[in-house]
Amino acid sequence: MEPRLHAVATPDGLTLTVEEYGAPGTAASIVFLPALGVPLAYYGKLFAAWTARGRHVVGVELRGMPQSPVGNLRKESFGYAHLVRVDLPAVFADPAVASAGRVVLVGHSLGGQLALLSGAAGTVRPDAVVTLGTGTSSTAARRSTLGRARRAAGVRFVGAVTCSLGYWPGHRLGFAGRQPRTLITDWAYEARHGRYRLHGDRTDYEAALARMEIPVLLAGIAGDRMIPTAAVDHLARRLPPHVDRARIEAVPDHFLWARRAPGPVIDDVEAWLARHQL
Repeated sequence: MEPRLHAVATPDGLTLTVEEYGAPGTAASIVFLPALGVPLAYYGKLFAAWTARGRHVVGVELRGMPQSPVGNLRKESFGYAHLVRVDLPAVFADPAVASAGRVVLVGHSLGGQLALLSGAAGTVRPDAVVTLGTGTSSTAARRSTLGRARRAAGVRFVGAVTCSLGYWPGHRLGFAGRQPRTLITDWAYEARHGRYRLHGDRTDYEAALARMEIPVLLAGIAGDRMIPTAAVDHLARRLPPHVDRARIEAVPDHFLWARRAPGPVIDDVEAWLARHQL
C-alpha cells in the first residue's frame, strides 16, 4: 500500500512530511513517531500490516530525517522542545490527524518518549499513548556495576564528540543518526540524571508525567538489549500507577521487530486498545 504524503508547515518555517495509510473510521487513528535516527520508511511493513487490521495510520518523519530535512544542523539546532511544542502540534493540526475522531499516539524508543512528554504537557491531546521499546537512557537501568560504567562512558563519549563537532555524526558512528547538538544535550541530560529537562523549556516534565490521566501502555520488547526491562521499569516509576505494561515476544531486537515481526506487536497493542474501547 502506497501512503498519501502530507507536507506539514511548522511555525518556525520547516516542512515536515507525514505518511497517511487508510482513512479515519470508527476505531481510533494511530499517529506514529519513529525512534531516534530511524527514517519513517523503515516502518512501512508495520504500517501496512496495521492498516490491514482496519486502522488509520499516520506516520511522522521527525525533524532532521530524510523526508523532513534540516539544511545545517549546526546552525539550525533543535531539541526535544521543538519536537514536542512545535512539530507535534503542527502535525495534529493537519487534516490527516485533525479529521480523526480519536487518536492514539504511538512511539518507538525516542518516539515513545516524545509521545509521553507531549501528552503530559498537553501540547497535543491524544486519547491514549502507547510506547514500544521505550525506557530511560539512564545508567540506573543497567543492573551491573560494569554495565553502568559502560553506559556512563558511552554517554560521555557522545557528549564529547557532539561538543567538539557541533553535532552528533551518528550516521558514521552507528548510533542515532546525524543529530543536532541541542537534541543530544536533551538526550544526555536524561541519560545522566534519569529525569527530563528540555533545553529552552521551563516545564517540569517529571511532575507532568506523574500527573498523566490518559491511558498509557508501556510495551517492552523481549530480548531488547538497548532498552532492557530495567530501563522500562525506571520510566514506569515516573508515571502514575494506572499505567499498563506489556512484554511483547517479537523478534528479540530493538529495531528488527518492525520489519520482521510486526504482528505480535500489533496483536498486543490492539488487545489493549480494545479494552479501552479505542
